[in-house]
Amino acid sequence: MDKSQLIELKNKFAEFKHTGLNNNYQRIIINEAIKANTGYATVDTPWMKYYSPEAEQIVSNIPVNKTIWDVIEDSFEDYSEYPAIEYFGKSISREDFRNMVYTWARTFRAMGIEEDEVVPIYGPFMPDICAMIFSLIMIGACPYFLKLEISPEALAKETAKSRTAIVYDGMWNNVACEFTKEKYKAIIVASITENMPSPKKEIISFLSKMKAIKNKSKIPKEKKYVWFDDAREIGNYYIGDVKVAFKPNRNTIISSSSGTSLNGVVKGCVSTNESILTQLCMGDAADIQFFPGDRCLNQLPPTASTSLNLLFFIPLYRGMTVVLEPRTSIDAWYNALVNLKPNACLNTGSTWNLFFKRVKEEMNKGKKFDFSYGEVWVVGGEGTDVKKFLTWDEIMRMAGNNRGVVSAYGQSEFFSAVCSEKYNARCSFDKKVMGVGIPYAGLTVGVFDENGKELKYNQRGNLWIKGDAMMKEYYGKPELTEETIGDGWLKTGDMAEIDEDGFVYIWGRLSDKFDLEDGSKIYLFDIANHLKDNDFIEEVIVVPKPTTDNKYSIAVHLALSNNRENVEDCIRIIDKQLKQYLPECVSVGGYSVHGDALPYSPATLKIAVKSMAKQLDNYSAIENDEFVKVSYSLLENGLFERNVIKNSVLKLK
Repeated sequence: MDKSQLIELKNKFAEFKHTGLNNNYQRIIINEAIKANTGYATVDTPWMKYYSPEAEQIVSNIPVNKTIWDVIEDSFEDYSEYPAIEYFGKSISREDFRNMVYTWARTFRAMGIEEDEVVPIYGPFMPDICAMIFSLIMIGACPYFLKLEISPEALAKETAKSRTAIVYDGMWNNVACEFTKEKYKAIIVASITENMPSPKKEIISFLSKMKAIKNKSKIPKEKKYVWFDDAREIGNYYIGDVKVAFKPNRNTIISSSSGTSLNGVVKGCVSTNESILTQLCMGDAADIQFFPGDRCLNQLPPTASTSLNLLFFIPLYRGMTVVLEPRTSIDAWYNALVNLKPNACLNTGSTWNLFFKRVKEEMNKGKKFDFSYGEVWVVGGEGTDVKKFLTWDEIMRMAGNNRGVVSAYGQSEFFSAVCSEKYNARCSFDKKVMGVGIPYAGLTVGVFDENGKELKYNQRGNLWIKGDAMMKEYYGKPELTEETIGDGWLKTGDMAEIDEDGFVYIWGRLSDKFDLEDGSKIYLFDIANHLKDNDFIEEVIVVPKPTTDNKYSIAVHLALSNNRENVEDCIRIIDKQLKQYLPECVSVGGYSVHGDALPYSPATLKIAVKSMAKQLDNYSAIENDEFVKVSYSLLENGLFERNVIKNSVLKLK
């Protein structure tokens, strides 16, 4: 049979599963379909063997004519004994949180926020921000969680139609250029100390005030700048209805794509109530190990759909307490995991790596750890490699946890979850990259070539995804939406492969490559993965550094392990390997060594690839068998001028 015939066979199989068996012919069709393995993931959906027979039906059976708030509010009755939020040690009950939601809904009504109005929010997760999300949804408005590293130009474009905004006072300087414009009728100002217990609240308020004075970042005194306390008071004077009638396909939440591509643009992903509720049902179908009374740590900013969905909506819906930690430092993450004892949490590969390195160092000094409470500790948003993952699992076992860390993959365009390991579906370690689990029930996933032809198992190509959790559009970017979505498929731009059991492996961004003159391609992540075979390499990132001499020039950023030999020897080994591995036309312009960890972005907690791509100084290279200092100058045409500093023989330690 060819692919089209097998697809028809599989479709009949799916139909019979729902309508029941009526005759022997149908039983024959089912038997043939079970045996058929086409080699194409979209037809075979091999990952479904890890789900219950009812999984797809569960996903499709979303609540009708209800918002995400309606569904979560209904769930509060079943879990009233468990706090909704914990914030710096203070618990907020589900009833108190519900009252916060309605208070803010009245406030927004009194302030004149209209249905379908887009309200930008800039800052970290705090209890009032949590309530505001549902309040805006309740009145038919749409919160837009702005990317924290947004440029002034992008900020102006993304908020062009907005007239009310919400901003965290500690980050005011980043957005003051936009939020001081006359077009805004109100700016609601949040402070991190809201809902904090004393005396911590008073201490942090004083420190924040001193920082604001130092940075000259005080909020203007004009009437339209309203602080949280005053804003809540406004709601007391509103006596009308707050909840609007349900509207199908309404813009409900706009989350910001983290943008892992080097040349990525700001992308606001518009999700509807229907797509968000599909994600809730996908969690139910996956039998996600989130249990009533458990604690879910959320350190990620609400800009990310993962933070909103997996670390906020789903935990509330399933009776968990969401533990908010707005400080995005490694120290805060370490202290939260060790002292607050969350059952569930998620962070990036970079953050997990720094956490486990610190744990291992302290274990070596005799400190004992107990991580037996960890039920769903997830690495996502950036992933990791097999070597690190195995090390983390070993540390978890030493700390009394045999479950280990769970690998997962998400897309803002699907409001977070796409793939994840399950308790009964764990990745193997056969490939150079770490697997990210299996697709969720309710999604169809495949790998396609440049011409849109589906590739077979274990072939690399563009990962395409289809399902009802897909976003509606990119906010204000119809051309980009049309380019990304076609025939019901979202083209992720991630190079991936899928194995015969349905496990997905992500290699990197398809755009991170050189198109060579002979028609071949060389991917920067393949170069990095080639070098990771060296035990002395902790982390490595390869970025393009096209110069006036060679448009195929690269720079290599390294973090070396503590048990390495001297740095000079390490770079000589790498340099020799690259000369053997790379095509003759590709050259290494310089190496930058960053200690034992690459720099990461405090906004996304991912490796700061973009900042390293812009780095101009602190490079070394081997010329005439000697180390020399190298710097770059960025030219107007986008190329770099490579400068070897004369008489700069460099002795690396």
